[in-house]
Amino acid sequence: MKAVALLLLATTAYAGAPVDRPEAFEVDREAPPPGQGEFSFDGGGPVAFWAADVQLLYLDRPMSLRTMELERFPVRRRETLALGGALSIGSSIVIDARFPMAHQVGDRLNDLGDERPLDRWVLGDLGMGVRLRIATLEYFSAFTRGHVTFGTGDDHDFAGEARFTIAWMVIGRFTPSEDWVIAANVGVRFRGAEVKVADRLLGDELFANLGATYALPAWPGLWCEANHMRAAAELVGVLGNNVAGQRGPSPVEARLGFIGQFRSWLGFAFRVGKGLDDHIGAPRFRAMFELIYEPE
Repeated sequence: MKAVALLLLATTAYAGAPVDRPEAFEVDREAPPPGQGEFSFDGGGPVAFWAADVQLLYLDRPMSLRTMELERFPVRRRETLALGGALSIGSSIVIDARFPMAHQVGDRLNDLGDERPLDRWVLGDLGMGVRLRIATLEYFSAFTRGHVTFGTGDDHDFAGEARFTIAWMVIGRFTPSEDWVIAANVGVRFRGAEVKVADRLLGDELFANLGATYALPAWPGLWCEANHMRAAAELVGVLGNNVAGQRGPSPVEARLGFIGQFRSWLGFAFRVGKGLDDHIGAPRFRAMFELIYEPE
């Protein structure tokens, strides 16, 4: 997150770098698959037929840039509205799509060679995913998922990748009882273009996510058993690629939350998170509220 080096200016030519704009990437890694709500990543959660999804996200200081004399936050905070949906085809295939739009404030690259103001209102990258069930046992299920973004976001203001991205992952889901769900995935993400930001090079990366939910007992006056309230905890991380001695950022983040239902057809999820290291993409704080409509 904090690059202890002078920012290499966007107008500087980098040998072998296909994109020479340090703002040409998505600073917010939070992109929960729509229609599930269970985790901030795909943990194999079921979609009965189809679901519509609204996500409200808040992000605080996901990166900073430092020189010997000053510190700048290209994006200080961002509020995002993401709309999405998911469609289940049979019992083994789920297709989803998500489109974010946001308001943000920040320094952009002021005092670091680029005095243009940060765009306040931005569109993000359209993303689409396909998940396939590959194994089912008594307490365990396995899936594979592909995900692509199309570079529709504002890649001049930290709100979109310079080009497309393609990700592939395997998912494991363990349900030892009605109370517990434990899920994890691991995969690789390929960027259509690498982006140099100070002493970091954003390119291909490995990622892994681990989470668990636990069914809470009824609490008179707050929720009943029909609300299916669950507590959730997650640990998410990225391992950036090393190219010619240049390291990719490797953010790690912990998240806690609650999942429940207002009605049998209207679910919700609330999560907060905090970065555990000092890399690009590990925010000082994040929060998310999600509404999921799934017809009975």
